[in-house]
Amino acid sequence: MLIILLNIFTLWILPVLTSVPNLQLNDGNAIPMIALGTIMPNDQRESLTQTVITAIKTGYRHINTAAYYRSEEYIGQGIADAVQKGYATREELFITTKLDLRVVKGDEVLEAFKASLSRLKLNYVDLFLIHCPLNALNYTVAYDVVDVWKGMEEVKKVGLAKSIGVSNFDSTQINRLLTFNEIRPAVNEIEINPTFTNLDLVAYCQSLNIPVSAYAPFGFFVPRPFRPDVDPKPPPTPDNTLMKELAEKYSKSTAQITLRYLIDRGLIINPKSVIQSHLQENINIFDFNLNEQEIRLINDFNRNEKVYFLKIKQLNAMSEYIFNVDFKTSLNN
Repeated sequence: MLIILLNIFTLWILPVLTSVPNLQLNDGNAIPMIALGTIMPNDQRESLTQTVITAIKTGYRHINTAAYYRSEEYIGQGIADAVQKGYATREELFITTKLDLRVVKGDEVLEAFKASLSRLKLNYVDLFLIHCPLNALNYTVAYDVVDVWKGMEEVKKVGLAKSIGVSNFDSTQINRLLTFNEIRPAVNEIEINPTFTNLDLVAYCQSLNIPVSAYAPFGFFVPRPFRPDVDPKPPPTPDNTLMKELAEKYSKSTAQITLRYLIDRGLIINPKSVIQSHLQENINIFDFNLNEQEIRLINDFNRNEKVYFLKIKQLNAMSEYIFNVDFKTSLNN
């Protein structure tokens, strides 16, 4: 009960602006270690404008979106409003977006990126990622991710993205880029959480000085209605004994322990919420550290069970839940 009261006091009585540490990228730029995730169901997308404003006011400086999320216009309006209100300057913000999944050729990248830039109402973004290393829509064209990467490099060369990187790349796909690239990927954004620790790929990327950004950081800690095939949900859950013990020890919530676990592995994290108290809770994790033994204990929850898959069946299930349409249709609406 004491922990609950302390958290309520922190969230509502003392909503201080949290200072978020940065991680150095291999191109000399710096990235805030926590970002606001912005993939939301249809009925919540319009609320993202106010969510972005609230997040920036709370202390978030990194906003992570994508063309696929169909939220860029709402994100852009939120950024513009927050800057206009004086909560942050554009230079203090770090904006990440991702390449439209319909783009399968390098010479299509710049035009698609400019469309994202227009929706975001920005002159540049801080980080631009290839969203997927595969021809996710099974277009009947020759697809070569190295060719797409050349288009990404062009975006950086003309100064429209300060950094470029990748998402959902495995070690083989990263190796291929490193063989033919001019510019090294600055980030690899992949799924990481206690149920899918992804230890080997994280270690590989970090050994190459490619920082890793973790999406779906809560794993199955939160409901995943589009994954009915995973039942019962694997631990940890909010009432897990270990997580509750750690929460008691550090006077934090079990959700905060989950996020701090990823931070202590040297990762950038992308939790999402439209609830003000959760935004504050998620960012209020930089005043304590887990020790190595505690990190190993949370690693032991690993089941190699992902929340998201880059396969049409799972993409359809996710798109039907989030956008109420199938995957291919969601890209055209």
